[in-house]
Amino acid sequence: MKYVFDVAFLPSEKLKEHEVRIVVDLLRASTQITTFFDCGGSVLLPVKELKEAADLRDKLSGDWKVMGERGGVKPEDFDFGNSPVELMQSGAPDNAIITTSNGTNAILSAVSGCERVVVGCARNAESVCWDAICSGKNIGIICAGQNGEFSLEDSVCAGMMIEKLLALAPSNGADEMELTDGGMSALALWHSMGPCISEVCSQSAHGKTLSELGFDNDIFFCGEIDESSTVPLLTEKYGMYAIIGR
Repeated sequence: MKYVFDVAFLPSEKLKEHEVRIVVDLLRASTQITTFFDCGGSVLLPVKELKEAADLRDKLSGDWKVMGERGGVKPEDFDFGNSPVELMQSGAPDNAIITTSNGTNAILSAVSGCERVVVGCARNAESVCWDAICSGKNIGIICAGQNGEFSLEDSVCAGMMIEKLLALAPSNGADEMELTDGGMSALALWHSMGPCISEVCSQSAHGKTLSELGFDNDIFFCGEIDESSTVPLLTEKYGMYAIIGR
């Protein structure tokens, strides 16, 4: 059985065909989403725009909260920002709508032409890679990037996931494994800059911005590896895309 592992460094790239895609926005959307389910949340609705999030909250029945950021900061009238540490401290709501500068757009873009999309970060890396291995043989990791530009922390995290996919695939019957150029590049970056993800985050442009905003605790939290077994899965609910925890 042959597996092919690929990495796209931006969701705007012409994506290859994949049976499964793992979306990574390490600082902080994919970590926030994973933490939401770790804290007992049930359903997350990802949307692209701030107004779309507010309008959807008003439209849906029941107690829906809104979380997310622009420029790393919680928008006015939102219930939560995009800090996984703050979410753990306050506790997750049951249902929420999320919009972020890069992560939610990447998730919604990744669904095009792919049947299974999951959300990955350092904290759930092993679990999300095993889920992907069990769900398809052609696996792509999609980095969210930072405002349309290459993101160091996303790419290093993707390389770590490539290493995990290579280690896990033989346990699911792989006798041949191939890396695309993107996969090889991400793996080389991980081998060059790992194994401390938190240090990579601190050195990255986005990590420095978050530090200036006072989110150093998030940087270290997002850099923790394999602390969660949650696999956030994109599905459909209420006639739109939704994320549930597995």
